[in-house]
Amino acid sequence: MERTISTAVPARSRYAVAAIPLALLGWSIALVPPLAVTIALRLRELDVDGAAANLGIALGVGAFFSFITNPLAGRLSDRTTSRFGMRKPWIFSGAAIGYAGIAVIAFAPSVPVVLLGWSVAQVGLNFSLAALIALLPDQVDPQRRGRVASFISLAQNVGGVGATFLVQLFPIGPLQSLVPSLFGIVLMLVVVTPIKDRIRTERPADKFDAKALFGSFVFNPRRYPDLGWAWLTRFFLNTTQFTATSYLAYFLIAEFGVSDEEAPTMVFQAVLVNAVGLLLVTPVLGWLSDKLGRRKPFVVLSSLIATVGLTVIALSSTIPVMLLGQFILGAGVGAFFAVELALIADVLPNEQDAGKDLGVANLAQSLPQSLIPIAAPGVIAAFGYPGLFIGGALFGILGALGVTRVRQVR
Repeated sequence: MERTISTAVPARSRYAVAAIPLALLGWSIALVPPLAVTIALRLRELDVDGAAANLGIALGVGAFFSFITNPLAGRLSDRTTSRFGMRKPWIFSGAAIGYAGIAVIAFAPSVPVVLLGWSVAQVGLNFSLAALIALLPDQVDPQRRGRVASFISLAQNVGGVGATFLVQLFPIGPLQSLVPSLFGIVLMLVVVTPIKDRIRTERPADKFDAKALFGSFVFNPRRYPDLGWAWLTRFFLNTTQFTATSYLAYFLIAEFGVSDEEAPTMVFQAVLVNAVGLLLVTPVLGWLSDKLGRRKPFVVLSSLIATVGLTVIALSSTIPVMLLGQFILGAGVGAFFAVELALIADVLPNEQDAGKDLGVANLAQSLPQSLIPIAAPGVIAAFGYPGLFIGGALFGILGALGVTRVRQVR
């Protein structure tokens, strides 16, 4: 039997409730600079004509490593018997590896080295992410998860604002990546350190063989249909969100004549407006979801609002209209993120395997990052950036339909 995890976890504490969102704020600040700005600008420095195609390759390769790493890290953290805890060793080691990858990007002399650096960064940061997300069911009682999940999602998205603000303070070059990401990693590690992690006192009875390795990436949707539909809903809405952010810098350059030097500031403004919409919605709906004991209506509403927002961005002909679309999209995404992590946590089959199952759920967040860069160059060539954004908006509608099939949660 695997009932070997110490239950002496004063960790279901008020400090953990505040620390987990703050740690994910730091994680987001570390990730966003290369994801949203600095990789795109570095690739334009190295090969301006092939920048869009190279960005698609870079994001796709990085997302593939994210796809592989997240559930594996969750499974490994479930099995960890370190005296420092189950989650902390992976948070700290992942942070070190992730920052090393970001440093490689900052000084990359060629496109392949950028790909290498981003792959290393994704491996490290996703080891940290899987362990951080697993802290939610470890540390937070079910009746408080909606509020905490909303603050986690809020922190991750506000982290994008903080990251892009820090990026635009520096001229194009290594400091644009190194300083903001270092700030985020230090914040993450400082707030995680005092958390009293769960400790597994004995080794798991089952072996970590090839079957267990493969099992890190799957669950049985026929046996757990609610988790399957919640997974699909998360996939659809993250596709909508990632479509809006992955090519934002190039969209501004191509459609509005923004220069490379102006792009970081414009991206910051767009992310800031998006975050304002998110800030106005997320805390209220997270609290209301717990109060009413309902998740699905908020997901349906968020999906439709996000679809409208991305459509406005796609059809915008001026910067103010584009920013209006970002505000609407932020409100929609905020409504979704207010409850989606709580929705996933509520339908987990077994909290003893929470790290593994949340790692699989996180694939719904990383998989769009793999698929969109594959599809985007062809879509952009045929329909332009507006066509790409309209396509992303359609996935918002699919998210509204998917969540209606979840039965275990109201």
